[in-house]
Amino acid sequence: MRQLLLIFLVSLFNCQVALGGETITAHEIVGYFYSDGEMKASKGQFEITYYIEGDTVTRTRVYDFKSKKVIPDNTIYFIQRQLMSDPSQKLPLRKQVIRAIGQPGLDAVEILVIAETYIQSVKSTSNYFVISRLKRIK
Repeated sequence: MRQLLLIFLVSLFNCQVALGGETITAHEIVGYFYSDGEMKASKGQFEITYYIEGDTVTRTRVYDFKSKKVIPDNTIYFIQRQLMSDPSQKLPLRKQVIRAIGQPGLDAVEILVIAETYIQSVKSTSNYFVISRLKRIK
């Protein structure tokens, strides 16, 4: 009976650790804005903070270096766990990345690629398309 209780407590502790979540902060290195047949490159303008927990990624904060303003956010992205490169699949692939899809606006869809050292983002609306690469700093 004591062994069962010990196993239960250890399992409970391990579940809490796994469900604790992870905060990631990344600094945009480069961005590309495409609209009306033209693509414009820009230097990184944003520092973005994400919180990963379970099967979701939540963007919690965006800092704009140009305007020096913090923009609170609560955009939720749903992790695509069925992909072979997802770390939860535990397959022996070279690159394991988390990919998540969210809707950051009424007319926008965004895909995040979260790797060990970088984050890439692709956002599409009916009027423009944005590609960003961010370097993970935390």
